[in-house]
Amino acid sequence: MPDVRIKSPNVDDIFEKWKQKTNRQKKKNLEKNFGTKGAVFSLDAISAGETIKDTQKEAAIYFTVEQKVEASKEQKEETGAIRDLSKQNFYSIKGASVDKSKWQGPEIVPVFESITKVPCDSCKGKGYIETQCKECSKGIKTTPMTVLVGAEQKKEKKDFQYNCPTCFKAGTIKDKCKKCDGYGTLYKWKVLPVPFKSLSQHVPKLYSSAKTKFEKQIGEELQKVIESVEGIKITNVKELNDKKIEPNLGYYNKNISKIVKSASSDYQKLDKDKDHRMTSPIWVFPMIQLFCESKKGSKFEIYAVGSEQKFFIYDNF
Repeated sequence: MPDVRIKSPNVDDIFEKWKQKTNRQKKKNLEKNFGTKGAVFSLDAISAGETIKDTQKEAAIYFTVEQKVEASKEQKEETGAIRDLSKQNFYSIKGASVDKSKWQGPEIVPVFESITKVPCDSCKGKGYIETQCKECSKGIKTTPMTVLVGAEQKKEKKDFQYNCPTCFKAGTIKDKCKKCDGYGTLYKWKVLPVPFKSLSQHVPKLYSSAKTKFEKQIGEELQKVIESVEGIKITNVKELNDKKIEPNLGYYNKNISKIVKSASSDYQKLDKDKDHRMTSPIWVFPMIQLFCESKKGSKFEIYAVGSEQKFFIYDNF
């Protein structure tokens, strides 16, 4: 970007442009605040010297971004036991249409209405895993005993059988299934995209070093007339810095430095955001703020954005 100073518009030219515009759009209000009772109203009676109480040289940074919002196409299905369900934050947004700018959660979420029961594939829905008892044979245990038989008391070895105390005569051991915690049931649920409202709009971004609450309105107005306003064009956000801006404007202050840093940071964040696409170069405009008061004591402000060759005005009259 060449270091060529851009000249701000003259205060008298700004005020004259404001008078002509206001006379076309708000003539009755103009007469009410500047007219003299009993006299024919004339624009010539409204002077810049009497109306403008103070002026301030500031700057405005402007660019536009396309905001695109679409619901994600990503989705998946998950399976778990009841303990896994209790750990999830489920959402019930079926059929809803969500404003993404107001949404604070993840873009794909577990959906409460999608929960279904399925038999546990580990225990086949029984709740336990059955294995052969290692302490017995078919539920019976045998222990050898020495028995004295007959009058001769001849010693004989005989087996004595009794029920297995480990498996309780069942012959098998039933261990609680670890996968389903003994319920015999697992649960499936879907993790689906939040149904965001589809949106595509070009949003103007204006950063003003002037102490004003009208940045949004000025940005919207500037978007309509951007072709008829002259400013400093920047095509690489890295050039949006103090060293490049100050020699072009021909003046500088702390507030301008702040908006340069703020606009640069926001631009880079938006440029990396998948929901946004930058649709214009960055423009830096001289901005003149006029603090005015009518004959009847009504205070208002006029803002001129652009160079002496091509500028537009905004006011809160």
